[in-house]
Amino acid sequence: MRTIPLICFITVTLTLGAQKSPAHASNNYFLPGDAFFHSHLDRELALKLKQNPETPFNYRFVGQLAFCGYAGYSSLVLDQQNQNLANNIHKVYFDIRNNLPIELKMKRDIPASKLETTQWNVADFEETNGMSLFFYNADYDWQRRHIALKYNEDWLDDLKKFGFGGGRYCEFVKSPDAIIASWSLGKYIPPLNLKLPEVEIEKFQTVKTPLTPQAPLKALILLGSNYNDYFNMKNGWEVIEVTNEGISRYEIHRKEWKNYEELYGKE
Repeated sequence: MRTIPLICFITVTLTLGAQKSPAHASNNYFLPGDAFFHSHLDRELALKLKQNPETPFNYRFVGQLAFCGYAGYSSLVLDQQNQNLANNIHKVYFDIRNNLPIELKMKRDIPASKLETTQWNVADFEETNGMSLFFYNADYDWQRRHIALKYNEDWLDDLKKFGFGGGRYCEFVKSPDAIIASWSLGKYIPPLNLKLPEVEIEKFQTVKTPLTPQAPLKALILLGSNYNDYFNMKNGWEVIEVTNEGISRYEIHRKEWKNYEELYGKE
């Protein structure tokens, strides 16, 4: 079990009226009121999905880690009603790689004197240009409501379930406009419809037992990692919408989302 320090030497300024507390900073994974579950798509995960559509997706935390404990749920498994979604995510990954080659870096340093004699294999490398993947409810209108906003105004109550008296929001889009949008519309955007595992929550620890959907989901795969640019509708940024029914590609064009085929025609 991870040891939690008794005193945390970090001060976090909280937005929207939350208290500052050096002893209650938190690293938030998925919380029950969040509108999305964020993961990371790479070759390893795509191959596992082909072998087993119920392969777990691990939550990808965004932001600088605080050393005061963890909150939330760290894993999601797609159920039978979302098996086509899993298959389509696998397909999208390799479709993307037709135009966006994989980038690798070596996991270990090899002295120059041994470069000539060292035998390399795939396990020596890790992928550096995987893609952000956001799971949303199937009816979430991301073109109007943006991507990567949590819309969770109950997050402080969620943190209390994990032993925190206060904490931080851990927002993905770090701009005042995004935080205001998330706050003002939070009560109108339903949280991601997931079944929470029936396990005991340990203080300051994430729950590793997977979440499961209670309804069809969709996935948004981003071909960029600057969430502020997506929020501000910067020209040229792309997203691929993946559902149980199919796959669609969109691009920001003059502050609007345009279907890729509408802009460029069918390939």
